[in-house]
Amino acid sequence: MRRILVLAGMAAAMAWGRAALGAAGDVTMSSAGPAVVMGNGVVTVRLEKGTGNIEDVAYGGKSLLGSAGYVDWVETDADDDQGKARRVPGDFSVVRSPEETGGELAEVKFHYVQGGKSPEFDVDLHYVLRRGDSGFYAFAEFSHPADYGSGTLAQSRMVLRPRAELFDRIAVDDQRIFACPPPGTPVKHLGPKESQLVTEGPFKGQIFDKYLDFVDAGDHYVHGWMGSKSHLGCWIVDGSTEDQNGGPTKQHNTAHFSQILLKILTCCHYGAAPVALEKGKAWEKLYGPWMFYVNSAPTQAGLWRDAKGKAAELRGEWPYGWMKNALYPLKAERGSVGGQLRVEDAQDGKASAAGAWVGLAAAAPDWQQQSDGYQFWVHADGEGRFTIPNVRPGTYTLYAFTDGVMDEFRRDGVEVKAGGSDGLGTLEWKPVRHGRQLWQIGVPDRSAEEFRHGDAYRQWGLPQKYAEEFPEDVTFTIGKSDARKDWNYAQPNVMRDGKWVGPTWRIEFDAGAGDLKPGEATLRLAIAAANNSSVIVGVNGKRVGQTPELPHDNAMIREGIHGQYREEDVRFDGGLLKAGRNEITLTLHTGSGELKNVMYDCVRLEVP
Repeated sequence: MRRILVLAGMAAAMAWGRAALGAAGDVTMSSAGPAVVMGNGVVTVRLEKGTGNIEDVAYGGKSLLGSAGYVDWVETDADDDQGKARRVPGDFSVVRSPEETGGELAEVKFHYVQGGKSPEFDVDLHYVLRRGDSGFYAFAEFSHPADYGSGTLAQSRMVLRPRAELFDRIAVDDQRIFACPPPGTPVKHLGPKESQLVTEGPFKGQIFDKYLDFVDAGDHYVHGWMGSKSHLGCWIVDGSTEDQNGGPTKQHNTAHFSQILLKILTCCHYGAAPVALEKGKAWEKLYGPWMFYVNSAPTQAGLWRDAKGKAAELRGEWPYGWMKNALYPLKAERGSVGGQLRVEDAQDGKASAAGAWVGLAAAAPDWQQQSDGYQFWVHADGEGRFTIPNVRPGTYTLYAFTDGVMDEFRRDGVEVKAGGSDGLGTLEWKPVRHGRQLWQIGVPDRSAEEFRHGDAYRQWGLPQKYAEEFPEDVTFTIGKSDARKDWNYAQPNVMRDGKWVGPTWRIEFDAGAGDLKPGEATLRLAIAAANNSSVIVGVNGKRVGQTPELPHDNAMIREGIHGQYREEDVRFDGGLLKAGRNEITLTLHTGSGELKNVMYDCVRLEVP
């Protein structure tokens, strides 16, 4: 009986899809009754008028969603300081009808007004269907009127659940395309709770969690689900990352086990900051538009190739000429910034700006902690040349960083005007040096990838291997040890004699008479990630300093290799060094809990 009911439900959904799809042609819209239905002959979208939820999407006569999709947001209520996921009724209205646009497109809006004693944000959620598109667009306007109470927007996202009968594989990037168990598969929850061990069936013994599928925002424009039997794909596609918080290294969720497909608008994972506003501060921001794209192809490789092609197409079309919104400047209303970045480092003749990230963001705070505005990032070419196109008018700071260089370039006061093109010329970048480099462990690239397990970090339970593989902790000898084998990707708390303790790592190195100059030496610590930690530094048995408490990003437990990057310099009397063998120690400040850790990007000693 259960199977009959399931099949009947599928048949009904497919019948709706066939009926609603109609013939290819102009966009149509019907808003009679409790739902608004938009179709263009390729896809049909049905939205619940009372909530703005996506009741279903039809393509090729098939109903694609297993349950209603929605947009929600988590904010801190000023009255009780408890985070709440908001999914409140929205007021429906038609922004542009097919009749007004000659069948070119339809745009509808759901307006959510916060109530209660202390409203925090208003939200306008838009859906757009265009002629001939194999999918629809969505974007959201968040606003905080000045007379609203203080508010904190911690996370916002669109949540979709593709139908399990049609979609069984996740595609995140070229390296991560894999099958997933169907919903309802028996699992055992691990730590963190999102990690789930499959206990029965063909996937038994495998672990699935959302952190396995996180991506850096900078170069990511498409992810989704595919069907090995249906030959269908459904995707979230972005034409730009300008609305993403935290810059190009910010990690965002994409899709995960139990039929989840996500579009993250803003979030605080891996130590990023929320949008935090005080009463009296007026603020508004537009997130998107993003596209829910549907395709079909005989092979999974074909589906993925087509989805990536669609992402490239949308990037080329950005900003979209069909958008009409006061918060979305069109191409003529934007400007561009270009120049050439050159690295001059007398101690490293190979230092280069080739491939560097170059971006425009606000002057403060650290761009990794910016969430309330927009950022614009590109890669420089092999000669360090760059052009940042389609920038919203305003005053920015230009930032740049690149692999192999410890430091960050900064130029304040870059003005971007509508229709303008600002040529900055040649920008000379002289990375900070405090003395002569005596040795270095690792490569400055804002990650711990080059260390032990750094190339295989996306696996549950990896931190637990440290105590087994380094029972006496790390001892690294300059000129002898291999960073890939002898320097762990993370320095975690360990349980010893019933207590959580911070391990001490030892760096041994030889110094000659020519290295012993009077003056100040500097141990430079480039931190790729950390959580609830600081590092105590010792030189030849004497404590010489301790870093401030490092940013909390929880990257290790979330199966990441980087979080909130930070550089800390510990200066000490160079007279502590001696001819012959020396030892520097890095001790994780003692404290409770298994989550305490540091990931080093690079450790460098510079002497007078």
